[in-house]
Amino acid sequence: MCKELHPERRGISVVPRVVRQKIWNLPQRNSDIERQLVESANIGPVTASVLASRGVVTADQALSQLSGRGEMLHDPFRIPDMERAVDRIRHAIQAQERVLIYGDYDVDGITSTSLYVEFFRARGLDVAFQLPNRFRDGYGFNMDTITQLRDRGISLLITADCGTTSRDEVTYAASCGIDVIVTDHHEPGDDALPPALALLNPCRADSSYPFRGLCSGALAFKVALAYDQKYDGGGDGSPDDLESRDGLDLVALATIADMAPLVNENRTLVREGLKQLSTDERVGIKALKDVANVSGTCRAETIGFALAPRINAAGRMDDAAIGVRLLTTHSLEEARRIASTMDRLNDERKRTQHETELEAEGMLGPSYDGSGPVVVSGVGWHQGVVGIVAARLADRYYRPAVVIALNEDGIGRGSARSIPEFDLFRGMNQCRMHLDSFGGHQFAAGLTIRQENIPAFREAFTAIVHESMNGADVAPRVNIDAEVALSEISFGVVDELSALGPFGAENPEPILAARQVQVTSSRRVGHGHLSLKFRSRNGVTYDAIGFGMGGLLDDGTIGQGPVDAAFKVSRDSWRGTDRLRLQLLDVRQSS
Repeated sequence: MCKELHPERRGISVVPRVVRQKIWNLPQRNSDIERQLVESANIGPVTASVLASRGVVTADQALSQLSGRGEMLHDPFRIPDMERAVDRIRHAIQAQERVLIYGDYDVDGITSTSLYVEFFRARGLDVAFQLPNRFRDGYGFNMDTITQLRDRGISLLITADCGTTSRDEVTYAASCGIDVIVTDHHEPGDDALPPALALLNPCRADSSYPFRGLCSGALAFKVALAYDQKYDGGGDGSPDDLESRDGLDLVALATIADMAPLVNENRTLVREGLKQLSTDERVGIKALKDVANVSGTCRAETIGFALAPRINAAGRMDDAAIGVRLLTTHSLEEARRIASTMDRLNDERKRTQHETELEAEGMLGPSYDGSGPVVVSGVGWHQGVVGIVAARLADRYYRPAVVIALNEDGIGRGSARSIPEFDLFRGMNQCRMHLDSFGGHQFAAGLTIRQENIPAFREAFTAIVHESMNGADVAPRVNIDAEVALSEISFGVVDELSALGPFGAENPEPILAARQVQVTSSRRVGHGHLSLKFRSRNGVTYDAIGFGMGGLLDDGTIGQGPVDAAFKVSRDSWRGTDRLRLQLLDVRQSS
């Protein structure tokens, strides 16, 4: 079991001023298809209902989903500039050039940098690496960095999770005699691409690559595959090839931490990567799992709640470079020392996040009615936590949220998070006249802004959000995969549904709904959580937990008769005993 849990489970209890009733999206059942899947794919009716609601209509499709063997890797040479990149890398290795990997301070940047470092070391070139300091350097590289690299004699610069919008910097690097290979997955924006020797980004407008969802860690892995295909006679991306390749553990870390979609080839990469994470072969991962109290099989949530927050804490609170050292060291003693530091930084991050979140909530004021976006700023706020706070506010109010940390000179560096109904990158682009800089994608963005421009930005951003949503009072939705009778839930159902993983963005964990459920016990536990016991019609009792849902005991939802419940179901193990547990997403009185 891992001790790193959701923020709601760590004692941060903030009651939103605006509570929106969740909308249940119920699937249209097709009994004929469900029956066919049960008979032809030899699966249970609950799993058949889930698959049918997700568009599966044949036994082959069902078995492919359950086995995870249906998604082969795409040809890496379909990524624009890939051949030019591996040819330049080949020349650098043969000539023993001075090469530097320049990453980013989040998990994707740290892991993609680590993958490149290991790639070159395995081929006899001991490359240097550098990651920006969040507080001193900001995102990406700058002119001063290029000048320093020139003076160090660097002839090849490879970026890892940055560079797509660094046109001026790449132009300057070329004038300094430095070739640049950009490895990045962020949206290019409206400006022309930088004149890099190679720009590896599947989101380029001219890209014919069939999948845009790769993170930078996966792109670095693709570079290694392409290099091996052309120069080492391997790297075909087949199941046998993947099982024998190192580095997929880092690809899984990056993909899940960056919330890349767990569909298409990402599902294959993460599934194989989780196997490697479970083996403890990488001493840095073993040390990190030890401080996080993680043992046994690693799942997607192990990364999301235990490993990634500690790696991210290095870049949020101190120096992200220790993350690369952790993931590339062969010394268990060094790994344990770094992992202990990361654990301490993560504890510091949680305290700072809590304080900032409370301050941000207090700034909204009683006049905030929840109709517009949240835009808050504070002098002295820690830049390392504004992204997390923005995500929490966007989730709590179901509105786009921008949180800006201002320094004493009035320069603000902020993070923004959005909801499915609003394209954040497009909205930021429409407000760019008020910003010094920005970058990101549909759901997340970073920005730099001067304090005096914040009121104009807030006004413009609010107008754009209202216009985009057409004045609709959008509400969070619970996408139900299948309606079930509570008595249908069993360990067999849990095991079948878990085979549809790994779960994450665009491949969410199945959500089930049961109606007219009898509640036999209800109580508040921890910091505002809801603990219920349900009884099925055949007399079986089920434990259910709703994180942050203790308020339902106060508004009369619980205790007035049977309820309808939306939930995920999992297997809990405690002291050698397995039990079923329902994680509640919504509960309402039965009609």
